[in-house]
Order: sequence, then structure tokens, then C-alpha cells
Amino acid sequence: MPANVLADGGRKARAAAMLARGLPAEHVGRQVEVSGRTVRRWLEDPEYAEQVQELRRTALGETLRALETVSRSAVGVLGRVLANDDAPLAIRVRAALGVLTALPRIAEHVELEERVALLEAATACRDEGGAS
Repeated sequence: MPANVLADGGRKARAAAMLARGLPAEHVGRQVEVSGRTVRRWLEDPEYAEQVQELRRTALGETLRALETVSRSAVGVLGRVLANDDAPLAIRVRAALGVLTALPRIAEHVELEERVALLEAATACRDEGGAS
């Protein structure tokens, strides 16, 4: 991995954190007191751009872990609402729709993860075979 161009904690590091959150270069530039053009020039540096991407991936991973944690509770709530015969029908229908809407997306995600794992394993086997 390239040297960390963000290690100094200065303008470039602060800008990277904002860029990783999806803020536009012009806005980021104003916040760190440089021009938007300067921010865009920083992004032309492959090392800097890669580290901004890494910040994005890290933030996304943290968000996904947080969602995984609360999703278990959400599923439990939906299950209790669906099982509660005293709950208003409209609420039970919404809970059922919530479950049915999420299910295909979750299944697609799981399938995609499995396919990526298989591709990674195949690539690793090929790389090992070529290295000997």
C-alpha cells in the first residue's frame, strides 16, 4: 500500500474525510480553505484518490455493521407485529410488505457474496498454480 498521504491530519486529510462522505469538491475546498480546483487536483493523485476510496469503504463497512445489528431487532419487531392478531390489519399488512420487500434484496446480496467468494477462491487457486 502506498504511504499514507493523509497521515499529517492537515487540509488534505480533512478534505479526504469530507470527500469520502460524498461532499462536492467546491464545498470541501471552502471548508479547508483551498479552491475546489485544488481539491480536484488532489483527487487526480492516485494515492490520494485510493485513500479517499478506502475511507469510503471503511465508513460503508461501519454503517453495514450497525445496520446488521439493528436489523435483527427490526425483524423481531416485524415478526411480533405479524403474529399479533390484535394489531390493526393495516399495520400487519405493512409489516408483511416490509418483510416481503426486503427478502429478495437480502437473497440477492447473499448470492452475490457467495459468487464473489467462489471467484476469489478460483483466482487464489490460479495464482498459486502460476506461482509454483
